[in-house]
Amino acid sequence: MDFRSLLTELPSGTERDLLIGEIMNSDEHVETLLRLALHDKDPIAWRACWLLDGSDEKKPGLAQKHLPRIVRALDGLQSTGTLRSLLRLLTRYPIPEEEQGLLIDCCFAYLVSGQYPVAVKAHAMQIIYNHVLIYPELKHELIAVIEDQAGNNSVGFRSRGNMLIKQMEKL
Repeated sequence: MDFRSLLTELPSGTERDLLIGEIMNSDEHVETLLRLALHDKDPIAWRACWLLDGSDEKKPGLAQKHLPRIVRALDGLQSTGTLRSLLRLLTRYPIPEEEQGLLIDCCFAYLVSGQYPVAVKAHAMQIIYNHVLIYPELKHELIAVIEDQAGNNSVGFRSRGNMLIKQMEKL
């Protein structure tokens, strides 16, 4: 399947569903989409990632074996759309221990940067929160960053941040 050609235009909802059905049944398609997502330019990159995330959501575990590669690629991504979809995908997985430090560092960097949209920051917060459950010592740092950044961000950021702070207060 020539995904690059298919993704030059944004697929309709029905077309997306049909593509996801094909992707879920082929490791080769997953590999192709991941390669496009990580190495192509927008709009192909974010559209490929959008399909990959949608496929993984419909078939949990589809991206499991690619997690280390995804985490290592995050720091070099230029596309916020690709980053948003990959972080969304990563929120659904336990991250391999050897990749956790890099992922947490990237997520904290996204939270304090002014260049990322609220969707990227919301997924980054969730990923760090998921790791607070494993490493409780991250709790105070995450709360401090959320509180520090609340005034510089949108209502959506503050809402998500407040929700996670309330959850962390129960820990």
